[in-house]
Amino acid sequence: MASSTNHLGRAKIGQLLAAIGSKHAPDPSSPQAASHDWRDPHYFNADHQGRLTQALGQVAARMAEILARARNSAFEVSLKALTQHYAGDFCHRMELDRDYCLTFAPDKAPPCGFVSISPQTTIAWVTWLLGDVDSARDPNQALSPLEESLLGDLLTLMLEAFLAPLRALHNLRPAGPVCQGQPNLQYELTEEIARIVFQVKSADAGAPSEIALVLPCSRLAALAGKTAAAAPAKVAPQELSHALMEHLQQVPVTVRVTLTSTTLTFQEVLDLGPGDILLLDKPVDGPAELILDGRTVFRGRPAQSQGQYAVVILESETAGQQTTTAKTSK
Repeated sequence: MASSTNHLGRAKIGQLLAAIGSKHAPDPSSPQAASHDWRDPHYFNADHQGRLTQALGQVAARMAEILARARNSAFEVSLKALTQHYAGDFCHRMELDRDYCLTFAPDKAPPCGFVSISPQTTIAWVTWLLGDVDSARDPNQALSPLEESLLGDLLTLMLEAFLAPLRALHNLRPAGPVCQGQPNLQYELTEEIARIVFQVKSADAGAPSEIALVLPCSRLAALAGKTAAAAPAKVAPQELSHALMEHLQQVPVTVRVTLTSTTLTFQEVLDLGPGDILLLDKPVDGPAELILDGRTVFRGRPAQSQGQYAVVILESETAGQQTTTAKTSK
């Protein structure tokens, strides 16, 4: 019985793929990898962030009480965002030229963080602090001394509510008066900092406002349950230099000894065979070259020692010094 072969044409294969689909079915057993942006730090993991969210929820409740007493009206304050950034990148991106800020710092130390509110939030808050009902004023208009004083008192109370749970390990206090514009803080470019944003809603009609806090992630480590890494032992520069030199002295290096070289055409290479004599570009008494990392470092005379090839070093290529030290090369 003759066998027959049914060949599928390209068009038929295309129709079959279109009918059954050409994509692989997803494997339900494959693990799902979480997205990870290496441009931002990951000082806090998911567990740390969960603990911070719980602690900051209590801070939000205390802030709501402060605002309620200040205005004699109900407020709802909630955590809106908790993000981590590298200080160098964050300082380039943040726009605080018009925001009102209040810094905080440890005792007798430069400021390490700040709280900020936008001009719109500033106008809305100083309006009801003064008992006015009309807040339709230009947000770019400067505050009066009285308004700055009232705003400073309110921000100080709000900041104290945030700093209270941190005070056991970090004696942080409000530092300086309220100022408009970016505060003068010194961060290392690779320092991890956290930005915390609370949303404030009033029981009265009006759009919600925000209050943001910025500080190093390390100041929140205890609150997040993150164990601080032990500080590396300090090493004197002389000890470090000595250790590096000892390590370098043990690093193996390959030294290549070259008698000489010559240049041939490809055809001449093909014509070479056993018994041919290849004339090199150096006299018989010419020195050999000791090559390290592609550079000639010494010149010497071919010799033998204990039945092995050897080289007697005659001069240093870099220093031009004469020596009679014999070096062997297998």
